[in-house]
Amino acid sequence: MSYYVGLDIGGTSIKAGLVSKGKILSKAVVKTQTRKGTKAVFRNILDAIDSVKTKDISGIGVGCPGPLDYKKGVIINSPNVPLKNFKICSKLKKRFNTKVLLDNDVNCFALGETLYGSGKDFSFVVGVTLGTGVGGAIVLDKKIYHGRSNAGEFGHMTIKYDGEYSKCGNTGCFETMCSARGILRIAGLKGLKVRSPKEIYDLATNKDKVAKKVFEEYGEYLGIGLTNIIYALDPKVIIIGGNISLAWKYFSKSMKKSISKRCMFEPSKVLKSELRFAGIIGAASLF
Repeated sequence: MSYYVGLDIGGTSIKAGLVSKGKILSKAVVKTQTRKGTKAVFRNILDAIDSVKTKDISGIGVGCPGPLDYKKGVIINSPNVPLKNFKICSKLKKRFNTKVLLDNDVNCFALGETLYGSGKDFSFVVGVTLGTGVGGAIVLDKKIYHGRSNAGEFGHMTIKYDGEYSKCGNTGCFETMCSARGILRIAGLKGLKVRSPKEIYDLATNKDKVAKKVFEEYGEYLGIGLTNIIYALDPKVIIIGGNISLAWKYFSKSMKKSISKRCMFEPSKVLKSELRFAGIIGAASLF
């Protein structure tokens, strides 16, 4: 039996798992600590891998926010992770003496969901993750579609041309409106003093009407971004993941209403992620 380490690098946390045949045998979650810089983040990556690896691993699959050069194993300039022009594959190969493959974190999420989760019955899958950023991925016939190198970066599409400035250099992009920063901005404009989407979720769970309104407006913006994807690609299904997707019951109705209002034909199915750690499973499945 072959064992692989799947690594899911995010702006908030680094998740690692020992995976065999799509099943996670052990896992670890470490804080990314982006504010401490490149050395600290890489040290945390090593700690996460060390926590789950065995002597006989056949490879390490790495999922990280783009842009990337996945062929050369280089993280080019991820807006939410301080690993600019970072040759992660060669560094990990040297440290652990095993094969290392790199791909976009959402590509890994979508691949995991396509092989083992909500997308397993579909030949054309788009994945969208909602968290520190907004990520996207395209999977055709069970294989990641890269375009020239970075296809699926839906988070940087403009959905509000006069919107807020984004770290990517754009204004009013999908990520600005629908990431954690986006939902916190909506909450702030409605007078809610909260520090995380989880706090908004907790308020909504406790029947706070303002918190529910925040998720309704969030769903409308999300629907705009998803409608653009549907018009461009018309996939069989769009799978939604990431931490904010845990509030699905509070935003999915307004999201679907927003899509229906804007789409002139029957829209793609939009489903919630099935897998708790799809990014880990998908990263390991790069092999």
